[in-house]
Amino acid sequence: MATVTVVAAAGAPSVPASSIRDVPVSIELRPRVQVEGASVRLGDIAFLTTRDLGTLRKLMAVPIGAAPRAGAPIAVDRNTVMRWVESRSAVQAGDAVSSLRWSGAGETLIETAAQDLAGETVVDAARSALLKWLQLRSLHADVQSVSTVRDLVLPAGQPVLRVRPIADQAQPARRMLVWVDAWVGDRFVRTTAVAFEVNAWAQATVATSPMTAGAQVDGVVLRGATETREVDLTALPSGRPARLEIADGGSQRLRKPLKPGEVLTDAHLQSTPSVTRGNWAQLLARSGDVSVESRVEVLQDGRPGQFVRVKVPGSSGEVLARVTGPGQVEVQP
Repeated sequence: MATVTVVAAAGAPSVPASSIRDVPVSIELRPRVQVEGASVRLGDIAFLTTRDLGTLRKLMAVPIGAAPRAGAPIAVDRNTVMRWVESRSAVQAGDAVSSLRWSGAGETLIETAAQDLAGETVVDAARSALLKWLQLRSLHADVQSVSTVRDLVLPAGQPVLRVRPIADQAQPARRMLVWVDAWVGDRFVRTTAVAFEVNAWAQATVATSPMTAGAQVDGVVLRGATETREVDLTALPSGRPARLEIADGGSQRLRKPLKPGEVLTDAHLQSTPSVTRGNWAQLLARSGDVSVESRVEVLQDGRPGQFVRVKVPGSSGEVLARVTGPGQVEVQP
């Protein structure tokens, strides 16, 4: 428990001197109070008595400061409250003494009304969200919490747990963190990280024979060098199990070698260029309504839409052409 200096929000209204001058007010500080809101006012920590209702309402609304965190009470002393209230009331010291009559506790303990939320409730929310995320990426999964989450001390009100979304591009890993935000109503309170040990299984392509970098990969090649097995995705060193797709009439090739027993992942593959350095391509040159086709040597790999250098046989110069498809490039004026 700490004794703190009273600080109120900037811009809070003062009580005009004329509204309390010559109106006796009794202010009895309470020894201990419990508040539910985000801020503390004089009416929360004291009993006020006066015959003027307007003065009573204005003094009760004088701000004292922000409410303490749930489970962390603070204490304010009477002299500090007196000085603050009298300054906010915009009265001179002599008038204040005759108008405001202080009594009650010499110190007031302020605590926020609190409730306990079981730590297991937080873990359950995190586990449920993680399993839903894994269901979209695996055939079946198992998660075990490895965190000890203490019960949360929250302000009074309706508690709401909001699990932060796991990134779509993330991959299942052996150890995963799930972040859970605790709210009470529309007020954010705190964040808790829950750690899980994860296993998630899916069907994947596994090499049965060695394959070298640069090798073309398609269904026919794979049938002779791979087999399909169920593997634990969290054991993969990098990438996700590869989904072989043939686009733009081309295929895919290995970016790096594949060893027997190794899972074929996206990290192993790259699409085969539509034109390849050292091979020949058909060049289409357009000029108005006239089109001329010729055979050219490709000087660099390229995919549709990219520009590559090509060389016309018998010419010492190079031409920059745009790749339009497998073995095809074009130049335009």
